[in-house]
This record gives sequence, C-alpha cells and structure tokens, in this order.
Amino acid sequence: MRPPSAQRLAQAGIIIQFLALIRTLAEFFRLRHALGAGATIEGLAPYVTGALLAAGGAAIAVVCYFFQRYRWAAMVAAATVVLLIAYKVAALP
Repeated sequence: MRPPSAQRLAQAGIIIQFLALIRTLAEFFRLRHALGAGATIEGLAPYVTGALLAAGGAAIAVVCYFFQRYRWAAMVAAATVVLLIAYKVAALP
C-alpha cells in the first residue's frame, strides 16, 4: 500500500481545519445560549480568537492548495491544528 499523496494530505488537513472552525464556533454559540444574559464579551472573546485562528489557517491552506502547493497546504493545516491546541491549553478555561 502506498502512502497518501501530498494532495490527499492537504485535502484531509483542510477538512480537519474546517471541522475545528465549526467546533470552535459551535462552542461559542453553546456558551452564549447556556449563559444567556451572563455571557460577556470578555468571557467569550477567547473562543472568537480561536475561531479567527482556525479561519485564517484554513484560508491560507486553501490558497496554497489552489496554487497547487499541496505540501505547503498540508504543513499549514498541521501547524494550525497545533496552534489551536496550544491556544486551547494556554488561553481557554
């Protein structure tokens, strides 16, 4: 069995990034619903920052993919996921 091509790895990475973006936005809306009037901008701001990181990484990876820089797209996707995990550990409760 052959290892996956760079194009397939880039596609998988982009899909994972979009899933991370959806998860981050879902958490924002879940907290806003659960907290109701107690939801403050200060409390929800870290989730918005995480969503912006995920969206920015996905946008860069998609641009690399469309310019057929599949390895760059895969590396950007991997770096974004690592960055999001580090951000979650450092900034989110």
